[in-house]
Amino acid sequence: MRTMTTAQPGAGSRSALARGDRLVLGFLGFSIAAAFTVELYFLLNFQDIHVQTGSFARLFEIYGAGDRTYYGEGDVHLPYALETINVFAMQILNCLLGYAIVRHRSWRHPLQLLIGTYLAGSVVLYFWHAHVAGYPDMPDHRLWNYFIFYAPNLPWLVGNAWLAAVSYRYFVRRESATTDRSV
Repeated sequence: MRTMTTAQPGAGSRSALARGDRLVLGFLGFSIAAAFTVELYFLLNFQDIHVQTGSFARLFEIYGAGDRTYYGEGDVHLPYALETINVFAMQILNCLLGYAIVRHRSWRHPLQLLIGTYLAGSVVLYFWHAHVAGYPDMPDHRLWNYFIFYAPNLPWLVGNAWLAAVSYRYFVRRESATTDRSV
C-alpha cells in the first residue's frame, strides 16, 4: 500500500493525501476519539467504576469478564498507568503525527515508527503480563472471557503495528534507494 504523497517531505505542500495517509489519519482519529471518551472515563472513574451506571460503566462491566481491573476490582495500577500514558502523552503525539502527515513533514516517519512501536508494544506487554501471571484478573477462565480480553484490544495492537510497519518499510525503501544510487 502506498503511503507517501508526491510532495517532498518538509515542503509544507497541501497536495492531496495518498490513500495510505488517509487510512493512517482515520486510525489516528479513531484512537484519539477512544482515548478521550472510553479511556478517559476509565481514568476518571477507575476507583468506583463498578458502582457507576452509565453506558461506559456497562462496557467496562462487560470487559471485566476478561480483566476485572478495568472494572475497578483488584490491582488497577497497571491498566491505570498504561491508560494514563496513552491518554495524556500518546494523544499529543498522535496529533503531532496527524499534523506531520497533512503538512508532509520530514519527521513524520520517525514519529510514526515511535508511536506505532510503543503502542503495539504496550498492548503486547499487557497481554503478556496477564498470560505469564495465569490471567489472575479474569474471574472465570472460559472461552468468552478470553475473547472479551483479547478482541477489544486488537485494533490497538494491529493498527499500531501497521503504523510501525508502514514507517519501517518507508525507511527500508529509502535506504535501498540510497544504496542503489551509490553502487
